[in-house]
Amino acid sequence: MLSRRGLVLSSAAIAAASATPAAASTKELRFRLVEDPEMLWSGQSVSLTVNTVVGTYLVERLVYQGTDGKPQPWLAESWTFSDDAKQITFRLRGGIKFHDGTDCDAAAVKFHFDSILDPARASPVRPIIAALESVDALDPLTVRFNFSRPFAPFMTIVAGGAYGINSPAALQRLGRQYGRRPVGTGPYRFVSWAPGSEIVLERNPTFRQLRADAVNKGAPYADRITLSVIPEEGVAFSALQTRELSAAELQTDTVERLARDRNFRVVVDENAKNLSFLEFAFRPPFDDPRMREAVSLALDRASIVRAAYAGYAVAVRGPMSPGIPGYDEAVAQQFGTGHDPARARAILAELGWTGTGRGPVSKDGREARFALRSYANPVADRALAVIQRNLADIGIQVAITTSDWGSFYPSLLRDGWDMNFMRWTSFDPFVLVQLFRHPGHRRALPRFDGLDEALAGIETTLDPDRRQVFVSEAQKLLLQNRAIVPLMTNHNVTVVQAGLQNYVPDAFNLVKPGDLRMANWA
Repeated sequence: MLSRRGLVLSSAAIAAASATPAAASTKELRFRLVEDPEMLWSGQSVSLTVNTVVGTYLVERLVYQGTDGKPQPWLAESWTFSDDAKQITFRLRGGIKFHDGTDCDAAAVKFHFDSILDPARASPVRPIIAALESVDALDPLTVRFNFSRPFAPFMTIVAGGAYGINSPAALQRLGRQYGRRPVGTGPYRFVSWAPGSEIVLERNPTFRQLRADAVNKGAPYADRITLSVIPEEGVAFSALQTRELSAAELQTDTVERLARDRNFRVVVDENAKNLSFLEFAFRPPFDDPRMREAVSLALDRASIVRAAYAGYAVAVRGPMSPGIPGYDEAVAQQFGTGHDPARARAILAELGWTGTGRGPVSKDGREARFALRSYANPVADRALAVIQRNLADIGIQVAITTSDWGSFYPSLLRDGWDMNFMRWTSFDPFVLVQLFRHPGHRRALPRFDGLDEALAGIETTLDPDRRQVFVSEAQKLLLQNRAIVPLMTNHNVTVVQAGLQNYVPDAFNLVKPGDLRMANWA
């Protein structure tokens, strides 16, 4: 799911932290968080920050996604589907313990998913698995999931951090405070959280690595991991240079300042699953697909990529990230648009929008002045500057307003905008269903012939080859109807100390922290 990742860790705060270091024998790694998570409770947040922290360090899932896009055993050693594809039964591994010493068994898995299904908890991840009706613990190591209909994306969805298993005993003991003191089965245990400053984790000494793709099958190499909340690029940059951070995600223009320094390595994950795109309110004049096509033709995606991500991104013509299994490049090339401002101006003229070449074009006394909303982000700002200039070149002027995500996203349910700049991250073609099944995620999408049928096929077809037919068809229909304007997928870029080993993102763009170690550790 979509989200962002924020504190002001001042130079003085960093100095204070370094003045009281861990014992000399402690093997510690320090990583950057761009924002403070609102909680650390999987199943109760769709925030990318929350589920990255929880899913990387603290909780484990039934399965993980391999690099081939297929589910692989994790807490579950095997699974079977019922003949009608409405039930999935998992066989769990035995002997897995939570950090509090209690068993991670079928009852714990059922408890976790029951808490998501419970209306009283109002779990924000519940709509993502809407087809799930109930969960049964058949015996201590067997758990069955019951669905109202076949639900193809489930195996991908449950590999995400939001579906990592929490300790029922800890949840029952701590209640609403659990989000500040999480307990899972992961490689690290929660120690402390100074809000707006740092989260401290310690090695889980009884940890058994169950993932086949991990280098280290035993307890983690690092004794402690500290996640420092540093929103400012300059502070993070300095902390890397002084070795107070072991690794940090940085904006791409900052990355370039370290890319040629032999003390660092730049880890670029080109298999990213995000998509940035423009959407429309579908009121006149954008209820006409030709008007939407003119906007798409006006935009120079290559320039947007350079401005926003200094080239650490790829221009995209299709309505789904190329990193998601099922992206159809042939469909994108055939039905998507390139950069052709001359054709865009011709379409506007055909629609009756005329002008002198200076300022906006007009039609029936109305000038082409429109409102474009976006979330506030330095990268988005740079992309928007190019978009604004490209549209001005064909006679469309846009007034851009930005706000934090918590204000921006709900505002799209109200009038007052014509276009929005959106970014969404997902790992399965089911994202097309989430976003574009009528009336769309912002309740503004008209019905397009055949689209909902194709989306239903994506949701309910378990056979991969048959499902791909629906995935490709949905992409084609979205492009033919100019439902959105796809722009780019940015790569995940992390700068790491040269001596940090095994920093390799998986299919969900997460590292395996138990593998991480410094080269000079004994």
